[in-house]
Amino acid sequence: MRLLIGLLLFATLAAGDVARLHELADTRQFFLLREALQQPGRNTADTLFYRGMVESRFGQEPKGIADLTRFLASQPSPDRRRMAYEELAAALVREGRYGEAGRNVTEALRLTLADERTDNANKQKLYAALADIPPQSVAFEENVPVRATFNDLGSWNVPVDVNGREGQWIFDTGANWSTLSAGEAERLGLEIRESDASVGGSTGKRNALRLAVANDLRFGRAHLKHVIFLVLSDDSLFISPLKYQIHGILGLPVIRALRRVGIAANGDLRIEPGRAARGTPNLFFDGLSPILEVRHDDRRMQMFLDTGANASLLYRSFRSALTTDEIAGLTAREEQTGGAGEILVRRTEAVRTLRLFVSGRPTNLSDVSLLTTAPEGDARYRDGVLGTDALRSGFMLDFRAMQLRLDD
Repeated sequence: MRLLIGLLLFATLAAGDVARLHELADTRQFFLLREALQQPGRNTADTLFYRGMVESRFGQEPKGIADLTRFLASQPSPDRRRMAYEELAAALVREGRYGEAGRNVTEALRLTLADERTDNANKQKLYAALADIPPQSVAFEENVPVRATFNDLGSWNVPVDVNGREGQWIFDTGANWSTLSAGEAERLGLEIRESDASVGGSTGKRNALRLAVANDLRFGRAHLKHVIFLVLSDDSLFISPLKYQIHGILGLPVIRALRRVGIAANGDLRIEPGRAARGTPNLFFDGLSPILEVRHDDRRMQMFLDTGANASLLYRSFRSALTTDEIAGLTAREEQTGGAGEILVRRTEAVRTLRLFVSGRPTNLSDVSLLTTAPEGDARYRDGVLGTDALRSGFMLDFRAMQLRLDD
């Protein structure tokens, strides 16, 4: 009887429904995929892969890892098996389990076409270099006042302490890894590890990758150990148009470890690890990148949350969500953009004013750039970048609830 019931449940999910889940996963529409899986009849063996993806991307990595492992045991098709290994690797990296992540990337590479192996091959090298490092840990002490300040780039600097030496680093959810200039790593007395991997900056340029580990990092009330840093040359982190040297970047793995963290309009930093918001998530992880759902004119859009970017940016896909008046007011222009060691000139259109809603709260932007060509890589699944200009009124990031909320 139990077997019969199982077969009947399996049959309730029509082939068209599975195809829809497949489409949403492949186009990374994870808010819609999460909602689809909550519908009656979706808790079946045929949805195990998609449930594992959603769980791991919405901050429930242990559940996602368990379901994806069960899915792999069912001997799926090679394509789904490769995707499951990649999904597992991403979840394990967010958990700090680099050796296991590397083994899953190795399995994915065995199922990857020769002309599509570059990204996974580079991840394999990176995770191998990190395999002996324990997972990052955090402990919370008495609350201390911390103030973020705007730097010359227009993003936030925050005070940190490594091995008893203080620094002012960029608070950057857009950084997949915390990052140091070579000079800063030397000043802090950190040992440099060489690797065969490379890392891409915001302009797409590849930089040779070296690593360092800080066993004692203090940020506000948080005391972290086993914090991994990418180490780039000083030149790679020098923004030449502004003559500004970036010394350090506090990236997503550290920021997420704080559990609940925000910056008020006056710069006051709030770390509240014991509190958690309720409600529907508006964030998910794409690898180590936080993707935020925003609304504009009743349209749901997905934007990369990047507190290291001084200005928000719209991708070409956002054009379809603009109102008739907004499109009529577009003006063409050329602009420079800077990243790690390179300056690019790009053609954009300027949106004079733009009103977005984040968790029901409005944020008003002006003179927002709209790309005239579609981005490549992972960015092609997103509708833009939400930067510091959208968050100046204050915000709170809650990684247990997977929510970003703007201050009133």
